Amino acid sequence: MRITHRQLEAYNLFMETGTVTAAAERMGLSQPAMSKILAGLELDLGLKLFQRQRKRLLPTHEAHLLHKEVKRLFESLTDVERFAKDLRNLRSGELRIVSAASLGHTLVADAVADFAEAHPTVAISLNVSSSVGNDVLGQNIDVGFSVTHFQHPALTTFPLFHAEAVCVVHRGHALAERDVVTAQALEGMDFISFTRNSRMRHLTDAVFEQQRIMRRMNCEVFSSVEANALVARGMGAAIVEPMSVHQGFWPNLCAKRFEPTIEFTYNAILPRARQRSALTDTFLDHLRGRIAALAAGDDPRAGPSLRMRLA
Repeated sequence: MRITHRQLEAYNLFMETGTVTAAAERMGLSQPAMSKILAGLELDLGLKLFQRQRKRLLPTHEAHLLHKEVKRLFESLTDVERFAKDLRNLRSGELRIVSAASLGHTLVADAVADFAEAHPTVAISLNVSSSVGNDVLGQNIDVGFSVTHFQHPALTTFPLFHAEAVCVVHRGHALAERDVVTAQALEGMDFISFTRNSRMRHLTDAVFEQQRIMRRMNCEVFSSVEANALVARGMGAAIVEPMSVHQGFWPNLCAKRFEPTIEFTYNAILPRARQRSALTDTFLDHLRGRIAALAAGDDPRAGPSLRMRLA
């Protein structure tokens, strides 16, 4: 017969109090009931735990050795209960995030800072990646963020907000004084484009091809982050998604409204098979708070070129 938690609890109390009567009182039992539990434990273990002298139970050497193991077991159970309580109160656990650079360096980083301040004992992992969808699919990730909408049966994707693309130029560029840059204004100018197989490239090229506007495209980049870095060094103009520029990482960069409008949707991506944790939900609340403040113009780092709306 397998031993029970109740048997071990009774045994532990007996060893700590030294008498059957005191242990029975601690458990709210009668003395005969406590004696029966201890005798049953001894029988189930097949180990002589007690010497019986003048109606008293005296622990054997084996009983003292066993008590050390039982104490360790109960201490472990206490640790489990404490850990479970910390999980319920969001004082423990791990949050694993992967994000495209444009969000990972801006809004997501802001939300991580907010979350970490509110939950200082939670372990946080933030990875900036160029393959967010694959990372959420193939790794132990709680939530990802990207401008790309991923359609995969193992992923759940939902929009967070929409924002309009901006044209970025160096502060010394001929277009730097304009409030709005049109596609026509970029005709014949040096232009930094995205790689040919990217969604950003298709969206941008469609605007210029529709209006039959030619640009000098001698440089290609993978993302808006690289485009901003090159434009800030005077290498022409680029059309980029706005989150990568609104916090002023590049002091020589000017971001201008671009017409006709190109709108990007920023998405959260979650693994469909894993239930969303309370930590993930709480982090998303922090992120939504940051997004709402930015959309309402309450974030002083958002310049006039940033035009966005909540999803």
